[in-house]
Amino acid sequence: MIQQCVYIIEIILLFYIGFNVAYVFIFSVAGVFYKPTDFSKVEIKKYNKFAILIPAYKHDEVILNTVGHSLNQNYPRDKFDVIVIADSLKRLTIAELLVMPIKLVEVKFDESTKAKSLNTALSFLPEDYFDYCLVLDVDNVMEEDFLAKMNARLQNDEVIVQGHRTAKNLDTPFAILDGLSEEINNHIFRKGHVVLGVTSALSGSGQAMKFKTYKTLMSEIESPVEDKELEFSMVKHRIKVHFENDALVYDEKVQNAKVFSSQRKRWIASQFFDFHRVLRQGIYHLLFHGNLDFFDKALQRIILPRILLIGLSFFSCAIYFLPYTQLGMWFVGMFGVCSISYILAIPKTYYNFKTLEAALRLPQAFFLMVFAMTKSKEGAKKFIHTDHSSTIAHKNKES
Repeated sequence: MIQQCVYIIEIILLFYIGFNVAYVFIFSVAGVFYKPTDFSKVEIKKYNKFAILIPAYKHDEVILNTVGHSLNQNYPRDKFDVIVIADSLKRLTIAELLVMPIKLVEVKFDESTKAKSLNTALSFLPEDYFDYCLVLDVDNVMEEDFLAKMNARLQNDEVIVQGHRTAKNLDTPFAILDGLSEEINNHIFRKGHVVLGVTSALSGSGQAMKFKTYKTLMSEIESPVEDKELEFSMVKHRIKVHFENDALVYDEKVQNAKVFSSQRKRWIASQFFDFHRVLRQGIYHLLFHGNLDFFDKALQRIILPRILLIGLSFFSCAIYFLPYTQLGMWFVGMFGVCSISYILAIPKTYYNFKTLEAALRLPQAFFLMVFAMTKSKEGAKKFIHTDHSSTIAHKNKES
């Protein structure tokens, strides 16, 4: 009886890892065929007006730098406004922001979330004044041509385009691993998806969306995992998310194990939170409404994070192959396919000795992810503050 139960668990593990590996492999191969926009051939018929929203919760150390870079865009100055949503900032920081050519919205909540800050700011902004809303995290730095590129990409009146969020800093092993994870996700969940005609994933920031649509959808969201809720709201309304790889937003990557673990609590909570209900809805929308994008988003709720997938496939391979069990070759094959998928997704700029050194931290990162899974419920209930310190953008453009 015990042997039969163990065998059933082994088969379930085999199929679960196999499903994950197959999903990642298909979209990773597709991502190789992504074609970037040729901006030289785009006719600019309109300069859209952007509202750049920057929620700032206890981030005095980086907000002034972020605002300064946001104002320094190669785009008509009368065609964008920077709106800082100040939550629990110091009075000195507020005073410095007030002398800058921006709009400042001060907020205060018993329990702060990004969604609450955004909705408060949106309620003060006139609906017919802006064409698009652009959301930045407090540590994000746009490249100087970001708005110009996004405007060119939006000439066909697209509802939403996700920009390419990439690493601002690669100064520690964990920052490299974090940046590498971001690029793998860009390749699989953005490039690969748009190549196959499936909606791109959101990055949580760096996306431009029609102002009225964004305001309407966000009004129904208060969750700390607002980016995932927004994704599901969009696929329910059959809104296709496009991706622009050449429009770069630099994002600060975690610098140590403690911050890595804390940040992953929220990420894992956003991925696995209430996945049973979402998966049922995904199957229903596929069968009865032909909504492939909704079904794909539902599947992503049961897809393992990249570090967990490579770690689990490796350990399964080692456990079952070394004693040479019947399942061993299957697990070896899946580990090989998973590795190939990641290799295809890694930008060339990461092929160096620093990345190799960072790879030695993968076992530690794997166990930190496992630990984060055990603590992830709190990430679905409240906002998790992440410390920031980097103010200098990483200058090497990722491929």
